[in-house]
Amino acid sequence: MSAVLGWVMAYQRPFRVRVARDGLLAVAPVSVTYVLVTLVVSVLWRNPGAARRAVSACCAWRAADLAYGRLVPLFGSALLVCRPVEAVWTVAAVWLLLGPLEAIGGRRRLLLLGAVGHAVPTMVIDLCWLVSGRVDAGVAGLDVGTSAVVVTAAAALAVVTRSLPVALALATGLAVDLAAAPDLATAEHLVAAAIGVGGGLILRR
Repeated sequence: MSAVLGWVMAYQRPFRVRVARDGLLAVAPVSVTYVLVTLVVSVLWRNPGAARRAVSACCAWRAADLAYGRLVPLFGSALLVCRPVEAVWTVAAVWLLLGPLEAIGGRRRLLLLGAVGHAVPTMVIDLCWLVSGRVDAGVAGLDVGTSAVVVTAAAALAVVTRSLPVALALATGLAVDLAAAPDLATAEHLVAAAIGVGGGLILRR
C-alpha cells in the first residue's frame, strides 16, 4: 500500500522537500494567497448587505455580462465559490496541484496560466451560449468557481512532472463530469485542460 501511495505522490517529492526546508508560504505564496482570498470573498458573498454587493460587483460573472463588455467580474469569478465542497477542494488543490506547479514554474507563470485557464474557457463557452441562444442552466446563471483554474493546473502539472497518476485523476474527473452533466459548462473544463497541457509543454522547455 505504501509503495502505491509513494508512486501516486512521487510528483510532489521536490515540492515537499522545499516546503519542509522553507515553509509553504515561501515556496507557494501565490497559491496560498489565492485560496485565502477565495475563502474571504466566498464568506463575504454569503453575508447580505454591502459586502455581498461588493463581491457581486467584482466577482459575480454571468454569461450575459460578455455582451456588455463587463470583464472585471470575469477574472474575479475565479475567487468565488458558492458551495462548501468547492471550498474544500480548492484548499486541497493548493497542496496537491497549485503549490507543486508554482514551485516548478514560478509565481508569474502560475498567475498567467491560472488567469488564462480561467478566462479563456469561460469566454469561449459563454460566447457559444450567447450565439447559439440555447437554454443551458450551467451558464445561464451565475458562472463562478475555481474549477477551471484547478483543471488547468492539474493538466499542466501532469505534463511538466510526467505524472501518470495526476493525468489519470484528471482524465477520470473529466470523464465523470461529462457523463454526469454533458453541457456547455462542462465543456469549459475541457478547454481549460487543453490550455493546461499547452502551458505544461511550455514550462517543460
